[in-house]
Amino acid sequence: MMRTSLLTVLCCVSVGCAHAPTVPVRHVVGSAEAPTFRISQGKGTAILLVNEETGARAASMGVLELQAGAGVPEHIHADSVEMLYVEEGGAEMTIEGQKMPVKQGDAVYIPAGTRHSALIPEGAPRFRAVQVYVGPGPEARFRQGEPVKPAVPSP
Repeated sequence: MMRTSLLTVLCCVSVGCAHAPTVPVRHVVGSAEAPTFRISQGKGTAILLVNEETGARAASMGVLELQAGAGVPEHIHADSVEMLYVEEGGAEMTIEGQKMPVKQGDAVYIPAGTRHSALIPEGAPRFRAVQVYVGPGPEARFRQGEPVKPAVPSP
Protein backbone atom coordinates (compact mmCIF):
# COMPACT_ATOMS: atom_id res chain seq x y z
CA MET A 1 0.00 0.00 0.00
CA MET A 2 2.73 2.49 1.01
CA ARG A 3 4.77 1.52 -2.05
CA THR A 4 1.83 2.14 -4.39
CA SER A 5 1.15 5.57 -2.86
CA LEU A 6 4.79 6.59 -3.15
CA LEU A 7 4.89 5.44 -6.77
CA THR A 8 1.71 7.42 -7.50
CA VAL A 9 3.18 10.56 -5.94
CA LEU A 10 6.46 10.17 -7.86
CA CYS A 11 4.60 9.69 -11.15
CA CYS A 12 2.36 12.65 -10.45
CA VAL A 13 5.33 14.89 -9.61
CA SER A 14 7.15 13.84 -12.79
CA VAL A 15 4.21 14.85 -15.02
CA GLY A 16 3.39 17.98 -13.09
CA CYS A 17 0.03 17.21 -11.49
CA ALA A 18 1.44 17.55 -7.96
CA HIS A 19 3.30 20.78 -8.71
CA ALA A 20 2.12 23.26 -6.12
CA PRO A 21 1.92 26.85 -7.34
CA THR A 22 4.71 28.98 -5.94
CA VAL A 23 2.84 32.18 -6.78
CA PRO A 24 -0.79 32.83 -5.85
CA VAL A 25 -3.04 32.73 -8.90
CA ARG A 26 -4.28 36.13 -10.02
CA HIS A 27 -7.48 35.50 -11.93
CA VAL A 28 -7.69 39.03 -13.35
CA VAL A 29 -4.68 41.08 -14.44
CA GLY A 30 -5.27 44.58 -15.75
CA SER A 31 -2.98 45.94 -18.43
CA ALA A 32 -2.23 48.92 -16.15
CA GLU A 33 -0.66 46.47 -13.67
CA ALA A 34 1.35 44.47 -16.21
CA PRO A 35 5.03 45.08 -16.89
CA THR A 36 5.81 46.46 -20.35
CA PHE A 37 9.12 46.17 -22.18
CA ARG A 38 10.52 47.92 -25.24
CA ILE A 39 11.46 45.40 -27.95
CA SER A 40 12.45 45.24 -31.63
CA GLN A 41 15.17 47.93 -31.50
CA GLY A 42 12.76 50.33 -29.81
CA LYS A 43 10.05 49.92 -32.47
CA GLY A 44 7.73 47.85 -30.32
CA THR A 45 6.51 46.89 -26.87
CA ALA A 46 5.47 43.69 -25.15
CA ILE A 47 2.94 43.82 -22.32
CA LEU A 48 3.24 40.70 -20.15
CA LEU A 49 -0.24 40.04 -18.76
CA VAL A 50 -0.65 36.44 -17.60
CA ASN A 51 2.30 34.13 -16.97
CA GLU A 52 4.04 32.18 -14.23
CA GLU A 53 4.50 35.41 -12.26
CA THR A 54 0.71 35.73 -12.04
CA GLY A 55 0.26 32.04 -11.17
CA ALA A 56 -0.47 30.75 -14.68
CA ARG A 57 1.59 27.62 -15.31
CA ALA A 58 -0.01 26.12 -18.43
CA ALA A 59 -0.03 29.18 -20.71
CA SER A 60 0.87 32.85 -20.94
CA MET A 61 -0.80 35.85 -22.56
CA GLY A 62 0.46 39.26 -23.55
CA VAL A 63 0.01 42.05 -26.04
CA LEU A 64 2.56 42.67 -28.77
CA GLU A 65 2.71 46.13 -30.40
CA LEU A 66 5.05 46.84 -33.32
CA GLN A 67 5.53 50.00 -35.40
CA ALA A 68 6.22 50.16 -39.14
CA GLY A 69 9.64 48.77 -40.00
CA ALA A 70 9.77 46.55 -36.90
CA GLY A 71 10.46 42.89 -37.19
CA VAL A 72 10.66 39.69 -35.21
CA PRO A 73 13.62 37.61 -36.42
CA GLU A 74 13.14 33.99 -37.36
CA HIS A 75 13.00 31.77 -34.29
CA ILE A 76 11.52 28.54 -32.92
CA HIS A 77 9.72 27.75 -29.67
CA ALA A 78 10.68 24.12 -29.20
CA ASP A 79 8.12 23.31 -26.52
CA SER A 80 5.46 26.02 -26.89
CA VAL A 81 2.57 26.63 -29.24
CA GLU A 82 2.15 30.31 -30.15
CA MET A 83 -1.14 31.88 -31.10
CA LEU A 84 -1.82 35.46 -32.14
CA TYR A 85 -5.03 37.40 -32.61
CA VAL A 86 -4.42 40.54 -34.67
CA GLU A 87 -6.33 43.47 -33.17
CA GLU A 88 -4.86 46.25 -35.35
CA GLY A 89 -2.74 46.60 -38.46
CA GLY A 90 -1.07 43.84 -40.38
CA ALA A 91 2.22 42.05 -40.84
CA GLU A 92 4.01 39.75 -43.22
CA MET A 93 4.67 36.52 -41.39
CA THR A 94 6.95 33.78 -42.59
CA ILE A 95 6.09 30.36 -41.21
CA GLU A 96 8.29 27.42 -42.21
CA GLY A 97 9.56 29.46 -45.16
CA GLN A 98 6.09 30.35 -46.45
CA LYS A 99 5.26 34.09 -46.51
CA MET A 100 1.72 34.96 -45.56
CA PRO A 101 0.08 38.31 -44.83
CA VAL A 102 -1.93 38.67 -41.64
CA LYS A 103 -4.38 41.49 -40.93
CA GLN A 104 -6.80 42.79 -38.34
CA GLY A 105 -9.20 40.06 -37.27
CA ASP A 106 -6.90 37.18 -38.28
CA ALA A 107 -5.83 34.42 -35.89
CA VAL A 108 -2.42 32.80 -36.31
CA TYR A 109 -1.47 29.34 -35.03
CA ILE A 110 2.20 28.34 -34.82
CA PRO A 111 2.83 24.79 -33.59
CA ALA A 112 5.76 24.08 -31.27
CA GLY A 113 9.01 23.55 -33.17
CA THR A 114 7.95 25.70 -36.14
CA ARG A 115 10.29 28.37 -37.61
CA HIS A 116 8.59 31.74 -37.88
CA SER A 117 9.22 35.48 -38.17
CA ALA A 118 7.29 38.69 -38.77
CA LEU A 119 7.85 42.05 -40.48
CA ILE A 120 5.73 45.18 -40.28
CA PRO A 121 6.12 46.91 -43.66
CA GLU A 122 7.42 50.50 -43.78
CA GLY A 123 4.54 52.98 -43.83
CA ALA A 124 2.10 50.45 -42.35
CA PRO A 125 -0.07 51.31 -39.35
CA ARG A 126 0.78 50.00 -35.90
CA PHE A 127 0.48 46.23 -35.46
CA ARG A 128 -1.16 45.07 -32.24
CA ALA A 129 -1.86 41.44 -31.37
CA VAL A 130 -2.86 39.38 -28.38
CA GLN A 131 -0.17 36.72 -28.02
CA VAL A 132 -0.71 33.40 -26.24
CA TYR A 133 1.86 30.70 -25.55
CA VAL A 134 0.59 27.28 -24.56
CA GLY A 135 3.56 26.01 -22.68
CA PRO A 136 4.72 29.30 -21.16
CA GLY A 137 8.28 30.49 -21.24
CA PRO A 138 9.00 32.19 -24.57
CA GLU A 139 7.53 35.47 -23.26
CA ALA A 140 10.40 35.70 -20.76
CA ARG A 141 12.71 36.87 -23.58
CA PHE A 142 10.83 40.18 -23.67
CA ARG A 143 12.19 40.97 -20.20
CA GLN A 144 15.57 41.53 -21.87
CA GLY A 145 14.12 44.71 -23.34
CA GLU A 146 14.14 48.09 -21.61
CA PRO A 147 11.33 48.31 -19.05
CA VAL A 148 8.77 50.90 -20.15
CA LYS A 149 6.47 50.33 -17.22
CA PRO A 150 7.18 48.11 -14.23
CA ALA A 151 4.51 45.85 -12.82
CA VAL A 152 2.16 47.48 -10.34
CA PRO A 153 1.44 45.23 -7.37
CA SER A 154 -2.17 44.09 -7.18
CA PRO A 155 -4.20 45.37 -4.20
